[in-house]
Formats: sequence, C-alpha cells, structure tokens
Amino acid sequence: MKVGLYHRVSTLDQDPTLARGELEAAAARLGQVVLNVEETGSGARSDRPGLARIMAAARAGTVDGVLVWKLDRFGRSVLDLVANVRELKSRGVRFLATSQGIDIGPSSGAVGDLLVTVLAAVAEFERELTRERTRLGHDKARRAGKHIGRPRAALSEFVIDRAIELREGNTRPFLGETPSWRRIVKQLQAEGVANLPDAQTVARACAKAHPAVPRGRPGWKRAS
Repeated sequence: MKVGLYHRVSTLDQDPTLARGELEAAAARLGQVVLNVEETGSGARSDRPGLARIMAAARAGTVDGVLVWKLDRFGRSVLDLVANVRELKSRGVRFLATSQGIDIGPSSGAVGDLLVTVLAAVAEFERELTRERTRLGHDKARRAGKHIGRPRAALSEFVIDRAIELREGNTRPFLGETPSWRRIVKQLQAEGVANLPDAQTVARACAKAHPAVPRGRPGWKRAS
C-alpha cells in the first residue's frame, strides 16, 4: 500500500518527535511511504498547504492510505474533518489515526462515519473550551493589572527621569507645555530609546518611580 503521512503541530514549541516515530513505524507495517507532510498551523483552518497536498495526492491516486497520529491533528472543525475523511473514503483511500485505533476504509459502514463524527465533535469542543478558558484567564489577569503578551522592557531610571522632564515642560522640545504621554513616547523613540512600552505603561512607571508627585497634578491622573 502506498501511504501518505500527515502530521500537524499547533505551535513551533510543540515537539513532533513522538508522533513522527509512531507514524513511521505504522507506515512501515502497512507499505511504502510516498508522501510525508509535517506542518505547523491551527487545526481549525481548512486551507493548510500540507493538508491540501495530502488531499491532492488522494484525488490523483498517488496514495492508497493516509495516516495521522490523532484525529485532531488532521483537523478540529467537525464539518471540514468529516468532509475530508468522507472524500478519502469515496476515492478508495484508507484513513488511519494510529494512536486512536481508527481505520476508515472504502468498505467501512455507518459505524465508522459515526465514530469520526463523534471524535471530531469532541476535538472541536475541546478547542472551543481551551479558547474560552484562555480568554477568561486573560480577562482575570487584566483586571488584576497584569500584562498580557510579550514581556515589556524595563524602563531605566534615566528614561523615567527624561520622561518626567518632558512631561513637566522643563526641556525642549516641549518647553513650557504639557505634552501627552503618546508624544513623550514618540520623542523618547526619536532620541534613540528602543523597546518602549505603550504610553499608559510609561505614565504608570513614572508615577511609581516618583510617588511624591501629587496625584492631582495635571497629567498624572491618566495617560492621555
């Protein structure tokens, strides 16, 4: 049997070694590997280039079987996954998920279709549940004042002093005026300060570094 291997990882941090070894071992028992596709991307997307290569090979009759490690590596959208598996089946191509014991062939009946549909629905449910938990976790962290995303560069004492100096209008180019924090950030960048956070973070850092500054002082209530 001519076999096509397909494996997807969601991020570059995931290690595909285990799945790769299991797929190659299963393929060796079944026949000859003529196509081996490994790509990074979301399982919710149906326009993955690697998936397109596998389906094109099935339509061209290049492969007799498609092997994946788990069903959700092939796709996590119920409609797309079921449609692709059914197309493989209609073209006489076996679909196997090695770690789950799934083997859907041209002669598989309604039970095989039901199994794929149920497992696909579970995979999509897990994806949506993970997304919801992540969103709730981010919302909770933001309410607690925590930063979400890449770590921000710490502001040096020199940068904070320079920002306050600019804010108070004690130096050029804002001599005698009170510039917004956005203008201050742009000025610091023009002066060669790299990796600055957003204007609100700069304002908070300045207020924290100089707590003696009255809160009612113009400009210290919020980062405009």
